[in-house]
Order: sequence, then C-alpha cells, then structure tokens
Amino acid sequence: FIMRSISPSWRAWLNATIMAIAVAHFPFSRALALVPHKNIIAITHAAGRMGKVLALQVREDAELSQMPTEELPIIRAIVRSEAEAASVKCDLGGMTMVGGKASPIPLKWLEIVVVENVVGKTGKATLRAAFEGAGTAILCDASHNEMVWQNDNSDGDEGFCSISVPTADSEDLSMRLLAEIEAASSSSTLRHVVMRSSMGLSSGVTNEAADAMGGEAVLTGPRKAENALKASGLEHTILRLGALTDDAGMVPLIFGIDDSILLKRMDSTNTGRPPILSRSDAARVSNFLLREATYFKGATIDCSWHPKYGRSSAGSEEAFSAAGRQ
Repeated sequence: FIMRSISPSWRAWLNATIMAIAVAHFPFSRALALVPHKNIIAITHAAGRMGKVLALQVREDAELSQMPTEELPIIRAIVRSEAEAASVKCDLGGMTMVGGKASPIPLKWLEIVVVENVVGKTGKATLRAAFEGAGTAILCDASHNEMVWQNDNSDGDEGFCSISVPTADSEDLSMRLLAEIEAASSSSTLRHVVMRSSMGLSSGVTNEAADAMGGEAVLTGPRKAENALKASGLEHTILRLGALTDDAGMVPLIFGIDDSILLKRMDSTNTGRPPILSRSDAARVSNFLLREATYFKGATIDCSWHPKYGRSSAGSEEAFSAAGRQ
C-alpha cells in the first residue's frame, strides 16, 4: 500500500535504496527477493516459434487491458545461446541502421538471460537467478511433435502430412526442462508456473493414441517433467497440447482432461492423426491460463483446435469471430 501511494520518482529512489542495502548484506539472488520487484514473467525456450509469439502476446494483452504503465509486465526471455538472444531481440523489437550497421531496436520491457549449459555449476546458478524476481513463469522447453504438411491447398487439413519428432533436440530439451523446474522451485518470488506439455500422457491412453503424439521419443521427456513439477511444491498448471502447426491463430479451441480429445479423435477417424493447433493459439491459451492462474492451480488441461475447424479455417473471418467469443 505504501509503495502504491507514493510518487513514481520516490518509489524508484526507495527501490534503489533498498536494493543497495540488500546487496550489501545478502547474496545477490536473495537481495533481489527483498526488493519490491516489477511484474516479471519468465519464459523459457523463448527463441522458439511459440516462445516469441507468447512473449508478444503477453505484453500486448496487458497493454490492451489498459493496465497502469508501472504494472505492465517485463518479459524475461530465457534462451540457450547468444545467437538465440539476438534472434529474440530482432524478431520482437525489429531492426534499425546505426552508422551503417544493422542493430536490434531495444525494448524496455524485454530482458534476456542466456543459459547455455544447465548441467554445470555456473549454468545452474544462472538459471536459478533467471527465475529470481519473477512472479510467474511459462516453461516451453518440452519436446513436442508437429504436423508437417506437404501441400499448400485450401484443403490442407485433409492433405498429405507427416509427423515430425525433433529427436535431435528431444533429450536436450527434456534435460533443460527438468533443470528449469528445479531452478524455479528454489525461487523465493515465483507464485505460479504454466508448463507446456503434450497429449498422450494419461494413464488410460491407448498405444495408437500415444503413437499419434510421437510415441516414447516425444512423451518420455514431458512425462518426467510433469512428475517433477507436481513434486516440486510449485503452484502450477500443466497444458497438454495437440500436435503443433505454424498456421495462423484465432481458431476456436476445445478443452478436455485425461486425453479425452485425443482418444475421441482416434475413435472418430482412421487417419492416425492427432488433434492439432497452431503455436499462436497455444501461446494464446498459455497466456490465458497464466492470467487466470487462481482458477487453474494444480490443473492438467488438454487443448487443441475444435474439430469443426481445420487448417483451411485458420485466418478466416468465421474462425476469428468464433474464437473471439470464447
């Protein structure tokens, strides 16, 4: 109450004074926890296709809600390399020419933390520090299959496709996700975590349904991560997604539990294809679950596009209007 009642300039001075005192007497990570922190949202795998869209959606939704400027979220993007950091800066902020050289346009609301190695002592410490000061986090490092379409016609939903499993990255992403959960659980400031996971993990799922989601090559990592998150003590929501595509967003969504959507899909078709949704819509529902975290504590939720809508619906006025009413 006191911090809200004083002017912004006095608030900034008070924060700086508290920080100086805290740093003088405590380790840096502990000092961060003692300072009245900003609304920081940590996003892992932030250089991924979903991660970048998610960062923009979280910030833009907050701005559109007419939230007071001082309460607008700071996005803390956690990435794996300096190259990924540069990619996030360029894609989110754009580029400008300075002295004949292209440079990313700085964004005041974007912080980037590079954690190259989550195994070593230094990497673990950096990862722990990345979550300190953040109030919420979205973990996007789960390995995940995606639908790769071989045609571009308007009937793409029924065209030839294959399921791509990122085998090369699967072990690395799974290891990182477990390390992120461990680091997040040590944070003194995190109030809630949303984790991206995969359909196909319920105890009653059939072999056919599990194979449609990529089989054990994809599902082992998310399964371990879900168990680790549940045992961590963190308040959390797990979002189990269908196969991801790069189509446009704003397609109506359907929600379920215990792989009900996946099993119904397997029973109603003989194609062996899983439920799908775009990365943009996966980011949209992740942002929603984070905003409404109070109502989804401890929940595990399945999500995909509504079966009435396919790839040919993406970007259509009908789909956009229906999604807007959800």
